[in-house]
Amino acid sequence: MVENGSELLIGIASTDVTPPAGVTLVGYRPRTAEKVAHALRAEALVCRGGGGAWALITSDVIGYRREYVQIVRDRIGEKTGLAADAVLVSGTHTHSGPPTIAFGRDDQADADATCLDELQDRLVQVVVEAWENASPGSFETAWTEAPELGSNRRVEQEDGTWGNEWQDPDGKHPGYYDPTVMLVGVRRPDGTLSALLVNVGCHPVVLGPSSLEISADYVGYMKDVLEAQGAAETVMFALAGGANINPRLCIQVGAEHPRSVGEGLARIVADAVGGLQPVASGPVASNLTPWTIIRTRDAMKLKDRPGSGKDEAIHSEIMALRAGDLGFVALPGELFSEFNKMLREASPMPQTVVVSLANDYVGYLPTDEALAQGAYETHMAPADGIEGMIMEHAEWAFAAVSKKA
Repeated sequence: MVENGSELLIGIASTDVTPPAGVTLVGYRPRTAEKVAHALRAEALVCRGGGGAWALITSDVIGYRREYVQIVRDRIGEKTGLAADAVLVSGTHTHSGPPTIAFGRDDQADADATCLDELQDRLVQVVVEAWENASPGSFETAWTEAPELGSNRRVEQEDGTWGNEWQDPDGKHPGYYDPTVMLVGVRRPDGTLSALLVNVGCHPVVLGPSSLEISADYVGYMKDVLEAQGAAETVMFALAGGANINPRLCIQVGAEHPRSVGEGLARIVADAVGGLQPVASGPVASNLTPWTIIRTRDAMKLKDRPGSGKDEAIHSEIMALRAGDLGFVALPGELFSEFNKMLREASPMPQTVVVSLANDYVGYLPTDEALAQGAYETHMAPADGIEGMIMEHAEWAFAAVSKKA
């Protein structure tokens, strides 16, 4: 059987998940969408072979609650046989999409409830479609950089305290920014590049809180350009650690702004696609490592959730996927830029995709240094010592998938 050998069966599918005007937009203060500026989409990548199987979902929403993800996983399992620890559900983190995480609003409008029900159906169906159309393929990777895409929004004030300057058009902020762009291609035996996953860490917040339009932000425009140019049949986006990184052009109103940023990133990606190199095939494996966080600070948002009070427990997870020398590590919140390098260096897989806003939302995931400094992101962190917990649990997940040889 193919699935017990070294050959991979890889399935790709995409679906429109755009809600109608009238839904609540989430990411800043809750606001009602007046129209659609750019459609939202979800994509699925299914990998089968090497004795295992897994599915990756990318989608143009802000993120997900764990309870919602568990329902999606269970429904996918019923239709495909995939286990819960083999389904990774991520959001691109657009701040101009539906309230999959309902910051700042206790009630749910009828339009929101309908949207979330329909989204769940489409997430399940897109994985089923990818599962059913899986065919021989292989993975390739390439690396490039987008140094002018973003900058660190955390700055030290004159009095020594730390705060945020959301906009930095000239890139003057001195804080750490990882400009790395990782590309993962799916190559078919006939040479076709059927999918391209773009992995970069920069907040999709070109559009600001005064924008009342549904939009995939710069991510959607980037995908448009690359697909129109024929770079790949389907382009996907997984947000790496970028919780402290804003686009240099951000907090705007008007589609021309995310279009400009997306087109700029697309040019960088297009120039790098020719450098894709094959990744060694091998075992296919997945692992879901439970992560229990005991709060050391009250939740700033999402106060209705279990585990929102000090000393309460948050039950979440860190996930790892593997296909030979290609790995994925998924974190349940807004991961700081510094973790991209740290996690890749800790991974036993030579090529590792870092995926934030995956499978759950526990808040911001800052470094110990940032926690000591303060500012907005640290108030949204659930506990002290997050850095050590992340690295410890990620290493456990890496170890679990690397044991399968």
